[in-house]
Amino acid sequence: MTAQDLTQRWIELPDLEAQRRFLETHAPLLDDDVARAIKQRADQLLRADVQRCLQVARLLIGLAWPAGKPLCRALGLLAEANARSIGLGEYQRALELYDEAAEIYQACGCVVERARAQIGKVWPLACLGHYTQAVESGEWASEVLEAHAEWRALADMTMNLAAIHGRQGEDSNALALLDRALELHRQLGGDRQPILPLIEQNRAIVLRNLGRFEASIAASQKARLALTELGQTVEAARAQQNLANTYFVLGRYNEALKLLNEARDVFVADGRQRDAILVQLFMSDCLLQLRRFGDVLDKCRQVRELFTGLGVRFEVGQTILNEAAAYAGLGRYEEALASLIEARRRFAREDNEVWVAATDLERATILLRQAKFDESRDAIQACLRVFREHGLPLKEAQSQLVAARVAANMNQEGHAVQLVDQALRVGQSRGIPALTYQCHHLLGGILQGQGAPQAALAEYERAIQDLEQLRGRLMVEYRAEFSEDKHSVHEDAVCLCLKLNQPHKGLEYAERAKSRALLDLLVYRLDLSVQARSKQDVPLVQQLMRLRAERDRLYRRWEAREDIRTRGGEQQVQQDVLALEKQITSLWHELLIRNADYARDAALWQVRTEPVQPYLDDDTLLLEYFFAHRKLVVFQVTGEDIQAQYLPGDLNRVQHLLRLLWLNLKTVPRCRAGGIPGLAKNARGLLQRLYGLLLAPLAEELRPYRRLIIVPHGPLHYLPFHALHDGQAFLLERHEISYLPGASLLRYCCEAQPATSGLTAFGYSCAGRLPYAIQEARSIAQLMGGQAILEQEATSERLREASEGCRVLHLATHGDFRPDNPLFSGLALAGGWLTTLDIFGLHLDASLVTLSACQTGRNVVKGGDELMGLTRAFLYAGATSLALSLWPVEDSATAQLMATFYRKLADGWTKVTALRHAQLELIERQRQGDAAAQRLAHPYFWAPFFLVGDPGYL
Repeated sequence: MTAQDLTQRWIELPDLEAQRRFLETHAPLLDDDVARAIKQRADQLLRADVQRCLQVARLLIGLAWPAGKPLCRALGLLAEANARSIGLGEYQRALELYDEAAEIYQACGCVVERARAQIGKVWPLACLGHYTQAVESGEWASEVLEAHAEWRALADMTMNLAAIHGRQGEDSNALALLDRALELHRQLGGDRQPILPLIEQNRAIVLRNLGRFEASIAASQKARLALTELGQTVEAARAQQNLANTYFVLGRYNEALKLLNEARDVFVADGRQRDAILVQLFMSDCLLQLRRFGDVLDKCRQVRELFTGLGVRFEVGQTILNEAAAYAGLGRYEEALASLIEARRRFAREDNEVWVAATDLERATILLRQAKFDESRDAIQACLRVFREHGLPLKEAQSQLVAARVAANMNQEGHAVQLVDQALRVGQSRGIPALTYQCHHLLGGILQGQGAPQAALAEYERAIQDLEQLRGRLMVEYRAEFSEDKHSVHEDAVCLCLKLNQPHKGLEYAERAKSRALLDLLVYRLDLSVQARSKQDVPLVQQLMRLRAERDRLYRRWEAREDIRTRGGEQQVQQDVLALEKQITSLWHELLIRNADYARDAALWQVRTEPVQPYLDDDTLLLEYFFAHRKLVVFQVTGEDIQAQYLPGDLNRVQHLLRLLWLNLKTVPRCRAGGIPGLAKNARGLLQRLYGLLLAPLAEELRPYRRLIIVPHGPLHYLPFHALHDGQAFLLERHEISYLPGASLLRYCCEAQPATSGLTAFGYSCAGRLPYAIQEARSIAQLMGGQAILEQEATSERLREASEGCRVLHLATHGDFRPDNPLFSGLALAGGWLTTLDIFGLHLDASLVTLSACQTGRNVVKGGDELMGLTRAFLYAGATSLALSLWPVEDSATAQLMATFYRKLADGWTKVTALRHAQLELIERQRQGDAAAQRLAHPYFWAPFFLVGDPGYL
């Protein structure tokens, strides 16, 4: 049997064990040709199945030793070294294997083979920070290989040397070496050599760093396609990872995260922990831009632990730099600066000038935020020099932008304009909206200060358009956090519009300031439910379902305190629940990222505010509030006109009064009956002061209108406007009042086509703690001719069945507001909780959903004024309007209010009129009633409920 026949028969065997037995049987035939074929097979597996690659390498080593074939053994050592280095990131062990192989070649006088052994060795040397030794070894080997005309091996070595230069930030040199490697391989003939896509993959990285993004994308896509065709799935995933990193730089965050998630799954499936954890580092880059700083710190802890164990300084330095940026985003500047010192030290030890400068750029940015302008300016000058010398245009532009901000703050407007213009040219020429929006915003501020308001407004508009492009390319659930630090450009635009007497334009910018996640959910009917939309989603959805079931089981145990108090386990159960909720949230986001195809749709980049005036009749005034640089603006919108003005209340004064009001409200349930009148008097005083800030300046404008639609902003979402007091009466006594999260939602509430009939009332007493809930649900169902689903029948499954095609849905139960994670705010039902996440999976046709429970109208107000909680979930699920509560409701008062509310709805009243009448009836009852009814004087009892959405008829 020839060596070729032996090799062919070995490869065709079905599994490794059969191959091992076959080679042991034919061990005497083992020669250099057979060993090279086995080594080649291991190299092929390296890019697709690292464990199998390792097994084949160990098999070759095991056969060569007893056969007395040192050169065959050396090939096995090289194969294992490649698996340890490239596949598993075990760099120190890989070096030992490379050295052992080189010693064999040296002892045998095989100088060319010894030089070949250096090809793989230079990369782990570089990863462990031994750059000088890596370059020296590589250059020595290159000379030997060139002298012996070993062009293919020389090309491979050239590619690896290029990777080392790229790692050190010397991207121009790296690109030149890669181009040389590419040319050497092409001269050898054939465009389908397995090494060519690897060269393209490395070219993609340095092209990205050099700001040549289109060429980088093309190289990544070419490499990915070729590697996939070659069956090198793992290396194809690495090409995909490189493509994701380029998309990240261009602000295509959702596409980047989707590709990174897919690449990570490939690495995990092949047991490549090092590659999988490196993806976490790249994900943290994206999440930094999305302001998900807690997630960044979590991922960085994992990355840092692994790479520290591997002895890799460079990746650890990158991780610490991201930690510093996350700390800075959280305003924890001392921790950020301490991390930057550590990261800089690591990069300096690597003699990596570019990454030292990247660290200094972050430090300069923090110093700028701290108003330490001289220190920031000095730090940024060194960065500019390094990035310019290394030909890194994007890093240089980012440094120019920071330098421009420093100059503007030091009243050096001319120099600032010069710097920002340079940065803007880079951003525009390369299509980087994350850079250009900041440039336009800064230019707008400078122009406004120079007395050119129209030019300034044009720059603000360009900045907002670029922001909208970035936001539109995000998975919808990431938009709120992304918007948190970007509202100042909208505030500048609103203020300038008011100065130019353009209230219509100002209202448009106020609406565009919102993250618009809810509006996009309604307009584009985006699907947030937990379901598999493709075959690839099935394992993720199954995992989500398992975690949710376990979370529900533990949550019920936590609520019931089953044996956990006596064993001291309550805190542990709580921690377990919170950990599960964190996992569920993360996996749900991953599912949404996978299916966010809309994030590539250019139609969603350009935000168009929806018309408001056509939906306002002559009796209705819409008031939209907006905080601009802590000053309060109110827009007054009628069917004919839009006006705007500043109000005397600033953010600090409003927040102070709100804190006092909420302290008063929280005291009521714990107060004895005799103390209620005093608390009521104090509450009226606070509500009167708030009226003075928010409505008194508009008193004459309000007088002609019977109905008010309130669009709050920021902390005003926690204020019961209908309970504001003008000194003589509550606002509710003078006007019908409804609410909207944003004015643009009015159209969708008014144009909705709910079901034509049907009411379902759910009543759940929570083991008897809410006795009136059952009575309330039963009486409402009887009054409206609907069905009541009570106690153990009131499950989430029954709710899902009954809610479709139902015009009115009433839920009388206990509610739980979760400010720490509003995705798990919910309503208690038999068998478990109906959470925000569950509600996203409902399909409602309801004209009205009433949540007769505690704090169902409380939401976490995120960036872009997005309300995270039950309100958004039910509106998304299809409710036209919601009756909600702002604080814990009192059982008996709520039952009375709801009875009146539904009686008036049954009589054909509008929703807002019916709710107002029910609240007025409670107020009147306390005024005319006995001592027991006096407690109703406090707004705590009659004012928690408010109407969101369409105020009209059922």
